[in-house]
Amino acid sequence: MTRFFPIIFFTPFLFLACQPDSKEANTRQPLPLAIDSITGAPVGLPNPWKNAGCDLVTDAEAIKLFNIDPTRDALNTRTLPDRGFCLRSWYRPDWKERESNNEKPDAEYKEFKNTLVTQVLDYGTEAVSKEQFEMVRRDQRDTFEAEVPDLGDGAMWSTSTTSLMVKKGHLVVKITLDHQDIPQDNLPMAKEVAKLALQKML
Repeated sequence: MTRFFPIIFFTPFLFLACQPDSKEANTRQPLPLAIDSITGAPVGLPNPWKNAGCDLVTDAEAIKLFNIDPTRDALNTRTLPDRGFCLRSWYRPDWKERESNNEKPDAEYKEFKNTLVTQVLDYGTEAVSKEQFEMVRRDQRDTFEAEVPDLGDGAMWSTSTTSLMVKKGHLVVKITLDHQDIPQDNLPMAKEVAKLALQKML
């Protein structure tokens, strides 16, 4: 019996020595939820917009926001599978005059249709999304020249492409709007489209 005494006696101390310091244990951060517990690799977070690009901003919402008469303005909606993509186009109120003018020699071309494109870019994890967004901010500043405050986790506007990029978690929604003749004038309505989308991306 005495032969096993040292093992029994020291076992509790060995157990205690292997336990993390209580102060350290309380301050240790939990592992991110988007990490595979076996491989340690990032796990792609869900993207409900992959095949529902036109649900992010619906026809009904676009009609109300832009005061569209679907029949009169020939509203057209198209999507692409697995892309989180939606393209809408509709005639401008004076489209006939614009189209007629465009046919004249040496006339300055004026767009006779409005277009609204929404696309959800899925980066899988928030860390990658943040990295890619910062890369655009750093390397494409000549294109996305303006910061847009109070939208999602960050937003940037490009006058040259009339595009607004908004980060939300692991997703980035890109809104391209051609509604006004002066490119910069498309930003206010692009922001309204973004607000509609962000309400569903909570």
